[in-house]
This record gives sequence, C-alpha cells and structure tokens, in this order.
Amino acid sequence: MLQTLLAILVIGLVLAFRFRSMSKKRPLNASRLWIAPAILVGIALMTIIARPPGILGLSLCFMALIFGGLLGWHRGKLMRIECDPETGQLTQSASPAALILLVAIIAVRFAARSYFEGQPTPGKLDENTLLVTDVLLCFAVAMIAMTRVEMGIRARAILSATKGDTLGAD
Repeated sequence: MLQTLLAILVIGLVLAFRFRSMSKKRPLNASRLWIAPAILVGIALMTIIARPPGILGLSLCFMALIFGGLLGWHRGKLMRIECDPETGQLTQSASPAALILLVAIIAVRFAARSYFEGQPTPGKLDENTLLVTDVLLCFAVAMIAMTRVEMGIRARAILSATKGDTLGAD
C-alpha cells in the first residue's frame, strides 16, 4: 500500500511541475526528432528478441503498434509548434490534452501492473506478465515515434512556409 501511495505522490508531483511548465515555449530542433524514437525502437527490439512472444503475443504487439501510432499521431497534433519570424527558430509547447493523454496511459499501465503483480511466483515473471509488458512497450514506442513523426512533418512545413514567406516578401 505504501508503494502505491508513494508512486501516486511522485506521479502527482511530476505532473504538477510539468503542468506548470507546459505554457513555456522550448526550442525545437526538427532534425533531431528521430533520435529518441530510434533509441527506443532499438531497446524494444532487443527486449522482444531476448524473449519473443508467440503468435498471439506478436499479433497483440502489432495491434499495440497501430493503436500507439494512432494515439501518437494525435498527440503530436496537440503539440503547438511556432516559428519565430525574426530568428527562424522553431519552438514547441505542449498541450494540456497531450498531458492528459499521458496520464491516462500511465493509469492503464498502473492498473495492468497491479493486476499482474500478485500472479507470478516471486522473482519470476510468468508469460502473461511478459506479454503485457511487451504490448505496453510496443504501444509506448509507437506512440512516441509517431508523435515525433507528426511534429517533424509539421515543423518542416512551418519552416518551408516561413522561408517561402520571406522569399516572397523580398
């Protein structure tokens, strides 16, 4: 019980600080958006290859990739991207809806973890637990990757539109 309360407190504090800083604009480097998804895809592949799921697991992972990708694309659309006309620097600021989506995902993960926590023998993960973690991992990787893809496409379009406006103004 103490572990659950501590986890809720930590998540609450992190979200409170994050919610406060959401309105602040941060620099966005569109050319580096691929780095985090590439690292996460590598980690996910190593994790799944180390103990591959069966046919059911692979099909669930595939569905998680699709669903995570769709939610990630939507989450990317919720991010505000602007270009400073004077400097040409892209900035981003998160949307409260994007944060709410992340909180919902954390809640689902927490519920799944709580459900499977008492199932296996202590110190040994059973197949159901591994399957749930594989599916959640695929979901998270697809969501993060597609968020970055959507943001990258939009950032490049904003940059080209800004450069086009600058060229047209001369």
